[in-house]
Amino acid sequence: MLENRRHFRLKQFIDVTWKLVDQDVSGEGMVVNISTSGLLLQTDRVFKPTDECFLTIESGAETLPFASKKGKLMWFRRIHTPKERYQCGIQFESDTIDNKFKEWLEQKVNQLSEAGDAKILGNMAF
Repeated sequence: MLENRRHFRLKQFIDVTWKLVDQDVSGEGMVVNISTSGLLLQTDRVFKPTDECFLTIESGAETLPFASKKGKLMWFRRIHTPKERYQCGIQFESDTIDNKFKEWLEQKVNQLSEAGDAKILGNMAF
């Protein structure tokens, strides 16, 4: 099945914390891939998604390439690994896209374009 994606996805593992907006549900997770439109979040904490479910994504790391992001939960699935995990597709709210984030992503993509090894490209792009 061929997918039509509007935005390039960069494989980038970043530890984050997340919180459901307007609810007392939060946890830790890892960004698996990221684009200018959203990210794939993997977490080991299950939560019950609701219609119009929004999350905030943050990291305590000073090296985080972007400020706190708010996004809409687009899909949710359980993945079978030795330790039970869940993946969530998050679409960023347009007002959370900042220039620092765009510049960071562009720099990463430029680094990929300079890579000559197909293995490197396969490991960093989706």
